Amino acid sequence: MAANNAFTQQALAADPRFRLRLQNALANVAWQVLEEDPATPHHVERATYARTVNQNPPGMAQQLAPSFVNRPNVMNFETSYSFDVGAVVTASGDADIQSQLMTDWNNMAGIVA
Repeated sequence: MAANNAFTQQALAADPRFRLRLQNALANVAWQVLEEDPATPHHVERATYARTVNQNPPGMAQQLAPSFVNRPNVMNFETSYSFDVGAVVTASGDADIQSQLMTDWNNMAGIVA
């Protein structure tokens, strides 16, 4: 497991490059939700949240980032500072971020299990 802590993860959450990645992943997952089978459990609520995300992807990414960086598919990958890039970076890949969003979507949409 990566040796991440509150400092590394909040630095990642504040990083504009990571927020762009999160914004892209949010929009990608939102479109997947909008295109899912309407018979999917809680589709109406899931789609409503997807439309909210698509109305303001930058704002939604900024709002979500401080808590999202502590989710397993981000927290369990090393977060470090790259002097070459001049930014905080994570070893969490785009597929990992999207997978975590898909896992968390119902919760983010306010669906109580």
